[in-house]
Amino acid sequence: MNSKKNRFISLLLVMVMLMTTLTACGEKKKNTSNTSTGVSGDQVELRFSWWGGDSRHEKTLKVIELFEEKHPNIKIKAEYAGWDGYQEKQTTQIAGGTEADIMQVNWNWLTQYSADGSGFYDLNEVKDILKLENYDEDMLELVTQNGVLNAMPVAKTGKVFYWNKTTFDKAGVEIPTNFDELKVVAEDMKEKLGDNFYPFASIGPYSTFLLTLYIAEQETGKTFIENNEVAYTEKELSQALKDCMSLVKTGISPSVEETAGGGNVSADQMPAWIEGRYAGIYEWDSTINKYESALAEGQELVVGEYLTGFGTHDAALTKLSMAFAISKNTKYPEEAATFINFLLSDPEAVKIMETDRGIPVNKEAIKTLEDEGLLTGIAYEGNKLAFEHKGKDISPYFEDTQLKKSYEETLDQLGYGKINEDEAAKQIIEVVNNKLESVK
Repeated sequence: MNSKKNRFISLLLVMVMLMTTLTACGEKKKNTSNTSTGVSGDQVELRFSWWGGDSRHEKTLKVIELFEEKHPNIKIKAEYAGWDGYQEKQTTQIAGGTEADIMQVNWNWLTQYSADGSGFYDLNEVKDILKLENYDEDMLELVTQNGVLNAMPVAKTGKVFYWNKTTFDKAGVEIPTNFDELKVVAEDMKEKLGDNFYPFASIGPYSTFLLTLYIAEQETGKTFIENNEVAYTEKELSQALKDCMSLVKTGISPSVEETAGGGNVSADQMPAWIEGRYAGIYEWDSTINKYESALAEGQELVVGEYLTGFGTHDAALTKLSMAFAISKNTKYPEEAATFINFLLSDPEAVKIMETDRGIPVNKEAIKTLEDEGLLTGIAYEGNKLAFEHKGKDISPYFEDTQLKKSYEETLDQLGYGKINEDEAAKQIIEVVNNKLESVK
């Protein structure tokens, strides 16, 4: 009897051990499928896509090379391009599920691709790797959708007036501080250097619209979109458009036809900019490096004051310039997070990139740049000035792809004289309000 009892107990123990082993194996298999293996040494490849100018491309490639040296099991496949067409390509890839593992995105794209927070990988799952304590809470809130951390904030940026000091010196005129001085400068510059010289250039319809909004906010103290509708009346927006277009009519800035004659190239690659014939620009501090590096040898670009003359309100346009998101389809979220954290906080990587993606919001990166004396130059100077004169925060819907296309089409029609300012203002307000209503 005891013998049978002992055999029964032994058999029962064997069965329990076998079930425990199978359960453990099952749990191990389940965990492996949901986490990355490359962190433990397996070879993996990650695709990383970004936009930018040549300077950003070159520095980013150096950082990738450094990362791969320190993480030999992780290969980064670089996919980079200029700004034009970048978002359209991203949209196509995201729709087809073929997007890169790691993507440089505009912060407002999150409202388009991830309104409910499910469009990108939830970075809260890898928060320890990303060291969220290095970011201010308000910066993280800007890239959070429906409680889901969809991206890591990279840098903050502002629209700034930059001037080619060399051209102004050749003309023997001072860099202006208000729009009235700009008009006088234009007359002197053309007289001394030629009719094809302009002290300022608003290149492209979208840039013209951003300058219009700077003028409108300076005049009214209101930002373009407030409480999910256009804050300006048709009269207010029309007046700002007239003030902006007066820059062309008075010879301060080239016309649409003239800038279009520069060829199908980005603004920084236009011969008129490279040679200093376009001597001023209103541009994001996060992209100004490509304009500076494109100038012909011997020319100096400097930061200017915010031009006044249309109102008394601070109106510098500021925003979170960009962010890094991880694809919800990636097989290697931990490795992707490791690379993002390296880009944003590794001292060697930070020193390579400097401010080529704008002034960083990562506290470790800021400290590194300060300790190395690298928070200098026109990008940093412009950024400080922008946030000293910032207007109201912009709506994340302002740069919606469809709306941006609409701004460009309307300003293009206005620039070629197909519609007037009143018609343009009415058209813009109707399109934007309709879009915002559909979002609601």
